[in-house]
Amino acid sequence: MKTVKTHNKVVHENNNGKIYNDVVVAYMRFSSENQDKHSIEYQRQAIRTYCEKENLFLCVEYWDEAYTGTDDRRPAFQKLMEDACKNPAWKTILVYDLSRWFRNKDLSAIYNLKLTKLKINLFSITEQYGTSSEGLFMTDMKQSFNAFTSRNIGKFTRDSMKTKATNGEHCGGLPPLGYDIVNKKLVINEYEAMIVRRIFDLYENNFSYNKIAEELNSKGYRTKSGNPFTYNSFSSILRQEKYTGTFVWNKTSGKRTTFRKNSEDEYIKTPDKIPAIISKEKFDKVQQMFKDRQNGVASSKNRQYYLLSGCKILKCAECGALMIGSKVTSHGISYKYYYCPTHKKDTSKCSNVGIKAKILDRYVINTLVLDISKRRDLISLYNTSDSHDTVRYLNNQLRGLKKASSNLIKEIASGKSNDSIEELRAELNDIATRKRILEEELQNIQSSQISITEADRKQLCIDIANLMNAGESLEVKQYLSRTISEIKVSNEDIEIELNIA
Repeated sequence: MKTVKTHNKVVHENNNGKIYNDVVVAYMRFSSENQDKHSIEYQRQAIRTYCEKENLFLCVEYWDEAYTGTDDRRPAFQKLMEDACKNPAWKTILVYDLSRWFRNKDLSAIYNLKLTKLKINLFSITEQYGTSSEGLFMTDMKQSFNAFTSRNIGKFTRDSMKTKATNGEHCGGLPPLGYDIVNKKLVINEYEAMIVRRIFDLYENNFSYNKIAEELNSKGYRTKSGNPFTYNSFSSILRQEKYTGTFVWNKTSGKRTTFRKNSEDEYIKTPDKIPAIISKEKFDKVQQMFKDRQNGVASSKNRQYYLLSGCKILKCAECGALMIGSKVTSHGISYKYYYCPTHKKDTSKCSNVGIKAKILDRYVINTLVLDISKRRDLISLYNTSDSHDTVRYLNNQLRGLKKASSNLIKEIASGKSNDSIEELRAELNDIATRKRILEEELQNIQSSQISITEADRKQLCIDIANLMNAGESLEVKQYLSRTISEIKVSNEDIEIELNIA
């Protein structure tokens, strides 16, 4: 593109020799994901049609998707203003209408003044008021009206959301992991709910965020958006009060990085409006763990792993208190110990000095492995229990899909839904397909027969010993809790009571 001045008229010629009246750029914006007349594509087509009609060369397009017009924190807008300060070849910015530029009268006036100083024109293709005194007055009135409309839309939206929240209806966005949306209501997705319960169990057992992510990803579990879990996946899940059946809305406000926590009188909190995934007691316990860690009571920094911690089976033989894992240093060498808290507070009440974790852990592992090596009924038990968790998860998923299918059938029969019958039927067909796939997978698992030999028994003993020695695992904690009734430790003796028939 080159610009030449002939007979006191500026013309613009592209590389193919076509002459244009002017070189322009376009700015487009919308603040919602809904594709209405103000969507990016609609604005783009309207501006391109206008440029073709007026013989304008559109050299650059700037657009901001899902950004409000009430402030200037928009990346494409800031890039446009940055380019405008570099004496560009273009001197006109086209917008679909002035509301796409700003919905804030004060900020609009500030940036309009900047453009005036830069000798750059802002032009609306649908609101052409001109540069006369009357035109400038109309432009100012239109921008005031846009700001007024924005405030009214915001108030209407908040009032509407408040009503929906009070009724326990989903207020937009991706539902939390563990829930799907059926007829505007949150319903339990059984497969995802299993993942949520596991996250709470792992955290309750003092697993770090990184370790929780590692556990879930190793089993192929994914977030609601289908991505692997990371360190940052769990804070919002573990604080999500909806899991207790209480619908909460407007607890925070702001956009992207400007979130703030609202006061309690600003948000809606309605109990028993949605199906619960986590008990109130477990949720409250996890929230207390958050507070304890923030106060340094149970910091996870430099946390050590103890095989028997959290299982509630290790007791002091003298006073009956649950023993606790701790690291002690002697002569520059660190050791992991299980100690009696009563003895630590007052040696006159309990004389049990504790035991090295390495010694006790090895004794417990050897005891369990020895029991497995002697069991004659191991093969039948193995066949009965194998794939039990997978079968349970698949059955939970099927129950969830059957419930969703039933709700959709009722919705179609009532004729009250805003969705078309075709859309509802398509959703119903999708559910039927998912059900068929799950039923086939369940049948394949249940029809397969597993058998193990004596060689398998020996390998199983080795695998269990290695698993318990490898590091923290929720399965190991659960196995210990189920197979051991109690471990009593004194200064002279270790007593293990197995919970195996």
